[in-house]
Amino acid sequence: MLTLSIIDSLSLPGSERRPNEDQMGWTAQCAFVIDGATGLGPDFVVGRHDSDAAWLATFAKVHFEEMIAPGRSMADVVRSTNALARRIIAFAAKEREIPAWNLPIAGFQMIRIENSAIVTYGLGDCTLIVCDGNGETAIHSAMPDNAAHEREAARRVIEEAGGLDKLPRLIDDPALLARERALRGKFNSSASNVWTLGSTSEAADHLVTARLDGEMPLTGLLCTDGFAALSAGYGIYEPRDFVAAARRDGLKRLGARLRDIERHEDPDGRIYPRMKPSDDATAVLFEIRDASE
Repeated sequence: MLTLSIIDSLSLPGSERRPNEDQMGWTAQCAFVIDGATGLGPDFVVGRHDSDAAWLATFAKVHFEEMIAPGRSMADVVRSTNALARRIIAFAAKEREIPAWNLPIAGFQMIRIENSAIVTYGLGDCTLIVCDGNGETAIHSAMPDNAAHEREAARRVIEEAGGLDKLPRLIDDPALLARERALRGKFNSSASNVWTLGSTSEAADHLVTARLDGEMPLTGLLCTDGFAALSAGYGIYEPRDFVAAARRDGLKRLGARLRDIERHEDPDGRIYPRMKPSDDATAVLFEIRDASE
């Protein structure tokens, strides 16, 4: 029988001045991280003066923990989550028409035990890094190339602006805001390959899924992109070393290293290009063993 144990967990806000839009959770059969992204409008739909993305991430966490049960497919859980979220958003909108770019969305990555199988599911740019008993390492994400694309885009805009602190806010740059709205408006449709948690039930048909095979025990690290930046974005750790450091030193120490880089070593984003000084950063370190061995 396969058993899942949570070794450590951590969630850090990107800024003390705004809500943390990440979430994490687990049950006896699964563990997951969720990364919310709020809409690009002037006001909130559900979160009011807080954050629609924070609301959606918390809603999805609770729904996952309540709905994931043996025999229930992950596609069914995601479809149910998004369908209910859509009804809540429609009720909160009070007959206002909400453009697609102003709807809250969220990515997630999950590890799940299904009978004798271990399966990972994902939407968006969260990441799973897993090491097996033979030292083999695998990386899983629904958007595996996103970190490299964002790093290159950030490098260009930082060079043009003259530093990370000089990047214009979306709200202050009409052209940039229009561009981002055009991109976001295509999410969760046939016009884009980006599917998320949110208000589109069809996203359940686009889950990125992989079965994990490897020598037991498996040690894994689930990360939102803000935490995965230590490896995928900043190159401080190779994936295998990242998992080993998390187990050896603890996630709190890795989180402190992450923030030290962003606030002291490279506040201008010249060494490690990024679109914001610090992102919400969440991680869950876990182990899966075969109890029959």
